Amino acid sequence: MEQTVIYLEAGTASLPTNAAYLALCQQVRRSVFVQEQGVSEAIDFDGNDPSCAHLLLLFGDEAAGTLRIRTTSKGTKLERIAILREYRKQGLGKLLVRCALALVEGQVYIHAQVQSEGFYQRLGFVAEDQIIFYEADIPHKTMIWPHGKGVLPCTITRPS
Repeated sequence: MEQTVIYLEAGTASLPTNAAYLALCQQVRRSVFVQEQGVSEAIDFDGNDPSCAHLLLLFGDEAAGTLRIRTTSKGTKLERIAILREYRKQGLGKLLVRCALALVEGQVYIHAQVQSEGFYQRLGFVAEDQIIFYEADIPHKTMIWPHGKGVLPCTITRPS
């Protein structure tokens, strides 16, 4: 089945032409974080979506995954990385992260769920330190990307 990666640039997610794509990103996040992991909607839907960049992965015509890119005082944070359960173990999370790394520059970091630390290590992220902290009652570690800008692993679509 064909996969498509849609890139909503920072500040464009709430444009009328992108609203349906953002809604699909949020639908994936609601399924993964709110329903599967028990994260409060108030935490996941924190009001930052309109100012952030987003990647949406479509598998055929179906939303399969998403990732949010947010600029913070520490650099560029990759966050809200989610693949729907039925699409996991197919390399789609890796694809999304590699796309994001090719689109951003400067200091890049993530707050990785401890259960996913190995996934991010295999991609090349390194733990900033061994401190474990909790977000939404889920243990996390800060991991950094020390390798510079990545290379796009596929074609991305930028809605007009």
